[in-house]
Amino acid sequence: MKSETKYFLMILFLFGIGSLLLQSLVVPLMEIGLSKPDLVLVVVLLIGKRFRSVQGSTAGFILGLFQDSLTGMPIGITAFPKAIAGYAAGKTKAFRMEGTLYYIWFVFLILLHEMISFAFFQYKAELPYSLLLYTRVFPNTIYTTIMLFIVNFFTQKYFTE
Repeated sequence: MKSETKYFLMILFLFGIGSLLLQSLVVPLMEIGLSKPDLVLVVVLLIGKRFRSVQGSTAGFILGLFQDSLTGMPIGITAFPKAIAGYAAGKTKAFRMEGTLYYIWFVFLILLHEMISFAFFQYKAELPYSLLLYTRVFPNTIYTTIMLFIVNFFTQKYFTE
């Protein structure tokens, strides 16, 4: 097994399990109104940025399945948007994005993830999508983006080559 693959598996295990635990135990205490950050998505984006698209989508799908199984949501409802976000985050290497440009790209990916997730939740909640967009999608996007900046600041050495 290549050393890059071993490093990917180690990062996926350590940061993935850590983000799942923090998402389950700490994030409910950080909730502001109805908005809460998605730390699992933050880790998926950083893994996609560090490695490639395939690893990013794999991490997104695996961590999304674990997150679904811990929250009691239907299995796969967050795995699909996280896999898309992880794949697109891995494309930052191919597009040679750096600095502010990849943060703008990540804000767009967080918004896309939230829009897809709440499109699925809309059918379960039977609420208008526009209401979910203004009350849940936009605040969650802002909160997750802030957490992305914080997590990236403290873990930058693990997610850079």
